[in-house]
Amino acid sequence: MAEPIEALEVVVRGRTFRVGAPANERAALAAAIASVQARCDGIAAKQTSADAERVLLLAALELAALAAQSGVASAAATSPETHARLTFIQNKLDSALRAA
Repeated sequence: MAEPIEALEVVVRGRTFRVGAPANERAALAAAIASVQARCDGIAAKQTSADAERVLLLAALELAALAAQSGVASAAATSPETHARLTFIQNKLDSALRAA
């Protein structure tokens, strides 16, 4: 039986997001959030006039490029569950950026 999904509230660059994850994935999600926040902080330090949405988008693109270079993206494509979760997260990010 699959673990129940619990919502986790995340604040990145002053924007609040609710992300669902099973308890056994929360540590990995927390590490991913920390990575995104660190990447955003680095971009914001270099581009002081950039708004939060631009910083988030640039961080997402940089991390996606790193994942593709390391083969993570192709490995994730082999797992239907992982692919579905990544698609869900991408759609949530797209929706949040459009709403801003």
